[in-house]
Amino acid sequence: MTQLVFPPDFLWGVATSAHQVEGGNVASDWWDWERAAGTAVREPSGNAVEHYERYASDLALIASLGLNTYRFGIEWARVEPAEGAFDADALAHYKDVVRKAHANKLTPMVTLNHFTLPRWVAAEGGWCSPRTAALFERYVRRVVAELGDDVGWYCTINEPTTVATGGYVGGWGFPPNVRDVSRWKQAIAGLIDGHKRARTAIKEIRPAAKAGLAVFSIERAGNAGGKAINDYCNRWNEDVYLEAADEDDFIGVQTYARDVVTLPRIASPLTRAALAVRPLQNIVVPRVLGLKDPLRGERAYRMTQMGWEYRPESIAFTVRRIASIYPDKDLVVTEHGVATLNDPDRVEFIARGLAALHDVIAEGIKLRGYVHWSLMDNFEWSTGYDANFGLVAVDRATQKRTARPSAYFLGEIARTGRLDPEAIPIGPRS
Repeated sequence: MTQLVFPPDFLWGVATSAHQVEGGNVASDWWDWERAAGTAVREPSGNAVEHYERYASDLALIASLGLNTYRFGIEWARVEPAEGAFDADALAHYKDVVRKAHANKLTPMVTLNHFTLPRWVAAEGGWCSPRTAALFERYVRRVVAELGDDVGWYCTINEPTTVATGGYVGGWGFPPNVRDVSRWKQAIAGLIDGHKRARTAIKEIRPAAKAGLAVFSIERAGNAGGKAINDYCNRWNEDVYLEAADEDDFIGVQTYARDVVTLPRIASPLTRAALAVRPLQNIVVPRVLGLKDPLRGERAYRMTQMGWEYRPESIAFTVRRIASIYPDKDLVVTEHGVATLNDPDRVEFIARGLAALHDVIAEGIKLRGYVHWSLMDNFEWSTGYDANFGLVAVDRATQKRTARPSAYFLGEIARTGRLDPEAIPIGPRS
């Protein structure tokens, strides 16, 4: 069979976020949130996987696998632990991460905000505060100026919908974990303003750098009765941010699963009418997944550790959807992965996802790279350390890293730029 060949300049990478891997992020809102009474966080992040200290060997491991890109986060709470007080040691640390990425022939892709905020920003209301977007811009300007010409790719804000929806209407255990539609809309506006300000700052300081938003996207499916809910979710969890990315150099696409909403046909007009009067807090992010596929009724779903449907091809659906909005814009898969302890499932997830993305490229869509989530098992927010997304396993007692077979599988594809169709499982397994 003919091998699936990817472009020679394709970005092949792995991703982490600062709070999830660094450990000891004591000045952030999440450090406090993990320890607050009554929160849904299973366990505190603690020392995480000590990436702040072990980054040099971790980057060498990435390179040894055959990958060429490392997407990582800079922690605002470390860089500016108190208002206006920029930490020179933290800035020097991140500059060294970038230097060591280049030394390992890795393209650094920097995420400037990945969910967490400095404690003092959160105390003012986080993204609901009218000051936060300007404060974020000041921080971005300082970071970009410090990193200089060594970074060519910036993600401004990671999954703003997770912050806004997760914190104000989603019930995902994100701070402040309330149901308040008014504050939800304020947070959306603040995040959009922050993104635009960050993009402007990056382009003024580093005109050659590429700046873009990393957008949370879901394949949404269902019947006619669920259409109003799906339209509503697309509008407020994806489209408002995609519209804000109109001047971005690229858009980061982040997809893990499909949401299926099946309701009686009469539900759609009734829901649409109700939403026109007042947003319904409890349907902002629905997940209606039964034991049987509601669209075909033919098999039980395979589920991941996160309780999501195992559906690697969803990434191609969302890439196509965003490309239909921005046909001339570069797209990069900045996250795609699966939470499982069964590594053959991860190999299959990567193979099927990449095969679907190869079709996308063949259609002429400007997909420039694939960055897998994640490099290592890490702190997965409210679920603690119970979800295993890593290509690399970590023994947290010893911090020993062990690359799983999936790491070598993806690395070989990256090294050769080819995917053997015989390595792609045919159809779902039970």
